[in-house]
Amino acid sequence: MAFFDMRQWPASVRRSKLSTRLTVLFVAAIVLPWCAYAWLTISEHSAHVDRTERTLAALAAAYGQHAATLMQLYAQSEVGDELTAFREALSVPDVSFSLGKPSSTPAAGGLIVAYADVSSMGFSVTASMRKDEALREWWGDAYTQALALLFRSVFVAGVGWFLVRQLRLREAMEQELIRAKNKAEAASRAKSEFLANMSHELRTPLNAIIGFAEIINRRTFGSASEKYPEYAGDIYNSGIHLLGLINDILNLSKLEAGKFQLQEEDVDLERTIEACMNLIEGPARQSNIRLSVTLDPEMMMVRADERRLRQILINLLSNAVKFTPEGGSVSVKSMRRNGGLTISVSDTGIGMALESIPKALSPFDQIERNVRRKQEGTGLGLPLAKQLVELHGGTLTIESKVDVGTTVTVLLPPSRMIAPRPAASEKVAV
Repeated sequence: MAFFDMRQWPASVRRSKLSTRLTVLFVAAIVLPWCAYAWLTISEHSAHVDRTERTLAALAAAYGQHAATLMQLYAQSEVGDELTAFREALSVPDVSFSLGKPSSTPAAGGLIVAYADVSSMGFSVTASMRKDEALREWWGDAYTQALALLFRSVFVAGVGWFLVRQLRLREAMEQELIRAKNKAEAASRAKSEFLANMSHELRTPLNAIIGFAEIINRRTFGSASEKYPEYAGDIYNSGIHLLGLINDILNLSKLEAGKFQLQEEDVDLERTIEACMNLIEGPARQSNIRLSVTLDPEMMMVRADERRLRQILINLLSNAVKFTPEGGSVSVKSMRRNGGLTISVSDTGIGMALESIPKALSPFDQIERNVRRKQEGTGLGLPLAKQLVELHGGTLTIESKVDVGTTVTVLLPPSRMIAPRPAASEKVAV
């Protein structure tokens, strides 16, 4: 395969950005004139040296011919004065002449030299001129042209920088708009999938409520059947479940609209975690999941919205129990970190891949769909917990590995910490 296929060049140019093409054009507009200037200047230098050599050769020949004529007419002592007068008459003050034996000695450094042999008289004439004197006019023209070209290059570079910068800004804005468009389309698709999932989640408890209420209303099993209290309990549980689904959606809507406000108070962390553990103890016992709590005795009081803090912990613990196989374990730990407090909920559940974590924290995104369909809920637990933690000024992070487990860590800032109370706490429940 050829190193460069000319047939692909037009397509490559079309795929390139307009700012890139404009940059290439301006670079060419700067570099090519300098290349032409260098080539023309070097050529002119050689031509100037050649002209000087031809001129010196002509002067040397004239000087030698005149010297031979003088030697034939006058005595040796008078030849020098006549040659000096002749040299002055030539009006070449920067040229040096010398008479001597025929020689082919090369020109000395920094000189332009020409020879003329006068064989009949047995001597030769050397005409020489310093290069800096011979090239003075060439240097002046070269400097003037270089200065003009430099100003031109600076101007072209300035105009090019401005235009390319404006194009880059425009291209960046276009890319940002494209990313925003793609993000909006992805969010729209995710919301559509979420609503499709919610239609199932909402219909299930509603159908149960309607069905059991209809049985009780019609007295299907007689006027005093023992099944009616059980059905009433099922109606109550289905209503509570339905209320929880609706609350999740409403709470997320408030958070995204920025209308969610915290009701802050001093919260006993041990009591709050214990209450949350009691709520999930039943489902954990049914799945034979071991629960454990380890709290830092020096960090027991925090400034927070207790109701929302419980909601955060219940969401995290519910997910941990929901996705932990039978016989697994779920643990809660608290400890100090950088002046703040971390609360970690760890499980030995199914875990998730690293690339799935951002989806798990994003509202309306779905991961492990085949697993989620076996479990009840909106799938908004982690996004709600994350936004509630951030509302407290903290952060929520997830570490997970498939088939190993997941650890969700909530970090509350130092401003939420209250002077510790002297009480250690360690609880293990099965």
